Amino acid sequence: MVAVSQGFTALGDEFALVAQTAAEAGIAGGPLPRVRRGWVNVPTGGHVSGVFWGEGQPELVFLHDIGESARAWDAVALAAGRPSVAIDLPGHGRSDWRRDGRYEPGKLAPAVAEAIRSFAPRARLVAGGGLGGRTGLALHRRYPAVLAGLALVNTLPGSPGGPGSAWTGPERFASPEEALAALAARRPEHSGQALHREVLYELVQNTDGAWVWRHHPGNLRAAPDPGQEAGGDDGLWTELGQLAIPVALIRGDWAGPLTADDLARLRQRAPRVRVITLQTAGADIPATQPAALAAALDQLLTTEPARQQ
Repeated sequence: MVAVSQGFTALGDEFALVAQTAAEAGIAGGPLPRVRRGWVNVPTGGHVSGVFWGEGQPELVFLHDIGESARAWDAVALAAGRPSVAIDLPGHGRSDWRRDGRYEPGKLAPAVAEAIRSFAPRARLVAGGGLGGRTGLALHRRYPAVLAGLALVNTLPGSPGGPGSAWTGPERFASPEEALAALAARRPEHSGQALHREVLYELVQNTDGAWVWRHHPGNLRAAPDPGQEAGGDDGLWTELGQLAIPVALIRGDWAGPLTADDLARLRQRAPRVRVITLQTAGADIPATQPAALAAALDQLLTTEPARQQ
């Protein structure tokens, strides 16, 4: 263990704080599941990383929002208690950055599809929030074999990103404490321990001494604009309306990014989508209600037929 700044210590084991996450989420009793990291090289160049939970072939795949990483799903994966894998989207976590700095769903879909084929070929459900959820939608047309079911977490085409997913330019910090203060303002629903863990997981020091986020978008001059992509949000609405697989929207009942107009549009354009509302979930459901979210995902896996192998 090497001290890096007052109050922060470099982790000798990336997963040393999993027990803390479980305790904070109220997940107690019995041994913790095995957790490990893996990588796959993708045809688009570089590698994509994933965090595996439990033993056996993953049944669940988690895709995080822009500016986050696979570790945003730790508490949900622990509560789910099923074999699962959380994927670092390209340009995030331990996955390689895209040279072009483009992080629209259609640009990410080829690498994410290859990661799912490698990490979780028998996955029955992909759950994603924000950019991760929209990337799940983008998989439908070109890579239908990797998408047996989809759960959108507080996400629809055109809805804003999750808490703190926007920034105005490159972020550089003089210390981890300065980064922690910025993160606390960005993620008001997160506990102090959760914020501290995110800084430990996602902050690195440049050779010039400045501290920066691992994810590429936080190092760009401006956040990627989904409107750059041909078809944009309207194309994703079309994808959602055409999906023949089981699809659910899991939303909070207050303070979420979705409006009444968003839900009305969903009923009009994709009426077959199942809507599950979690009480008092807030805007960031994986952070505020991991156990309730895990129960909703378990319900979907229990009630929907398994993919034919």
